[in-house]
Amino acid sequence: MKRLYSIVHIAIVAGTLLFCSLKGQSGVEMIPYRLLPSHDVSCPIEIEIIKPVSFGSLSTFYSQEIEDIIIDRIVFELTNQFAQNEVFSIDDKYYYLLRVPYTGVFWN
Repeated sequence: MKRLYSIVHIAIVAGTLLFCSLKGQSGVEMIPYRLLPSHDVSCPIEIEIIKPVSFGSLSTFYSQEIEDIIIDRIVFELTNQFAQNEVFSIDDKYYYLLRVPYTGVFWN
């Protein structure tokens, strides 16, 4: 009976590994961002992001919508500490936010 359990266990593990390798999270795109001081009285912090590489092939309207969703996600991760450093998806594409410290140097 113990041998049957071990064979079933090995089959389940092999099936799980096969499923995860075929349908894994491939292509997670990292989005670096940083928080800049702004000169606005109502909001003293500005979010600066580097647009993902995949934005080049999208229409401007659609890329602007995704950029707005990413900025909302940054605000969500800053206000909810339990949700930081998690992979999230937008239209079946996976993204990961990477916070870069502000050093006073411009990226452009």
